Amino acid sequence: MSVSEEAMNMPTMRRPRGRPIGSKNKPKPAPLMRRDTHNVIESHMIEITSGADITYNLVQFARRKERGFCVLSAIGSIRNVTLQQSLIPDTIMTLEGQLQILSLRGSFLPGATPPTLSVYLAGAKGQVVGGKVVGPLVASGTVFIILAAFSNAAFDRLPGEASSSNHHHHNDSCPSNLP
Repeated sequence: MSVSEEAMNMPTMRRPRGRPIGSKNKPKPAPLMRRDTHNVIESHMIEITSGADITYNLVQFARRKERGFCVLSAIGSIRNVTLQQSLIPDTIMTLEGQLQILSLRGSFLPGATPPTLSVYLAGAKGQVVGGKVVGPLVASGTVFIILAAFSNAAFDRLPGEASSSNHHHHNDSCPSNLP
């Protein structure tokens, strides 16, 4: 028997028509988000060692990462701080000794004014003091800070009742005349 006669005697295998079984319209994977997205917020836990200036270290971190930041919380103690109290304008006080951080809040935009930090502290006898940090904020022991770091921060001035409806939008900068 020749090859052509064998082929004729074999049953023909037909390919099924249409989609294969189980090949329904499956969801497509989401496109990958690029790392250089316009606005990215990253969370960081910063460890600052004893004797270090917390403000200085936060600014160095922001400049090295080329990011702005917003302090969300902190835990630890300090041994030296210079504060301006908001209730009594132009009152600046320097505190020394072991003080526990109750709250640390603030933000920083690279290329703008110095960081704005405010802190509330508890003394050994339960007294509480707080205000705007205007000098060194020196850690006593390890201090842990949780912050949100962001790129391409935008500053928007919203119109107030007495001001015009001007709208300013700047990337990575903040006017130096903010209160």
